[in-house]
Formats: sequence, structure tokens, C-alpha cells
Amino acid sequence: MTERGLTLIELMVALLLLAVSLSGLIGLWAFGFNTTAHSQDIGVAYSVARHEIERGRMIGYLLLPEQSWSTSYDGRGNPTTDPESHYLAIGEVSTIPDANGEINTGCLRTLTVRIRARDREEWIFETVVYLTRGGI
Repeated sequence: MTERGLTLIELMVALLLLAVSLSGLIGLWAFGFNTTAHSQDIGVAYSVARHEIERGRMIGYLLLPEQSWSTSYDGRGNPTTDPESHYLAIGEVSTIPDANGEINTGCLRTLTVRIRARDREEWIFETVVYLTRGGI
């Protein structure tokens, strides 16, 4: 006489197989989520860097001071004064001396922009542009 149904051991083996399968899927989901979030950070950081470069270009070659500054941005790339901002943009202007080692209005200038997300230690985006009296 055979009985129909599951034994406790069969049930435990089935639950173990299910748990192993689900843990793999959860790991894959977490990896995909982190990759998507990082890609979004890079995309917004690119837009923030372009905004900082355009801001420097609009000030102009002669009026742009040789200094560094920082601007905070929210998670969508809008400037903000919130101390808990999502992005921090650091801009720095420096002048490259001419062949004689002198600095004058004909020299090239560099505008370096670095972007860091609040939850990351490293820079997620960095760009350098050259400025001349005629523009970028």
C-alpha cells in the first residue's frame, strides 16, 4: 500500500532548492539595481559638469577668476543650497603660462570640473576644457 503526499524530507529538499534559486535571483536583482543607479549618477554628473562649464564660459575668459569653487546639486542635477545635496561639483580655473613663463591675456586657461556623488568617495566624473579669449 502506497500513500500519497510529501514526506518531511522531500518538503525540506524542495524548500532548500527554492531558497538557493531565489537567493541567486535576489543577488542578480541587487547587481542590476546598483548598475542602474551608477549609470544614472554618471549621466546626471555629465549634465552637471556641462552646466559648470557653460557657467564659466558665460562669465568669460577675462572675468573668470583663477580660483576654485563648489556648487551643490540635487539628485536631478538642479543647483541647490541643501547641505544634504546629492552631487558636489568642484570647479577650478588655472592659467597656463606662455613660452616665456609669463601670464598674460593671450595665455590658455583650463577649467577643470569634478563631480562627486554624496554616497561615493571617488569622483564619478571629471572633465577639463581649455579657455581662450575666443571661447572654449
